[in-house]
Amino acid sequence: MLRSWLLVPAAWAALIAAGCLQVGPPPQPPPTTFSSWSPMGGFTMSSGANCAGRISLDQTPATVSDSCFTGPENVVLCTDATAAAAVGCTPGAGSLTVSGAAGHMVAYARVR
Repeated sequence: MLRSWLLVPAAWAALIAAGCLQVGPPPQPPPTTFSSWSPMGGFTMSSGANCAGRISLDQTPATVSDSCFTGPENVVLCTDATAAAAVGCTPGAGSLTVSGAAGHMVAYARVR
């Protein structure tokens, strides 16, 4: 009887160590649009599809083609993931032009 009680904690420890009780990643939130107006002005905020990724600068400038880039008014965040180096990102209709040091990996995300 005592042996069976000792096996229960050991079995739980083995399950946890094996990763059987891990929780998967949460799903992406659905696109949402929120609008507000006041006498001082108004705004509309949209959270659409996830528009982020990485690109290797084999040649510079490089172009990312994606319909989530709608024009030059997009706000895009770019950073060099290889080293501390200057990076330039220019959004356009359907594309993002990325320039920087050749051979570097650049991470980008459309913020707005």
